[in-house]
Amino acid sequence: MSESWSKSQKKYAKELFDLALEREYGAFIEEINSLKIESRDEVWELRDRLNQKAKEMDRKYDYRYSQLIFVFVQLFCDGYLSLDELSMLGEEKLDEIKKMIGVAE
Repeated sequence: MSESWSKSQKKYAKELFDLALEREYGAFIEEINSLKIESRDEVWELRDRLNQKAKEMDRKYDYRYSQLIFVFVQLFCDGYLSLDELSMLGEEKLDEIKKMIGVAE
């Protein structure tokens, strides 16, 4: 796996990373907004859910270049990025991603 990133790939990687992050936060905010908290227990359940999501996001959104391909694979699998969007990274990076998700060339 190639770990070198060109200047343009770094630029697009940052844009895609931020786009997926905003999409995931947006989906989570919608989910939270749809809750009808009516009891003390539900307040603490929400707190636990927020803490769990924060840990999940911290683990998932790792912007080290050595990890970005794995991050993008996960974000594709989670539905936050499309192959069309990931194609911005160039053929080499897209091919690596496709191999990892099992998409034929």
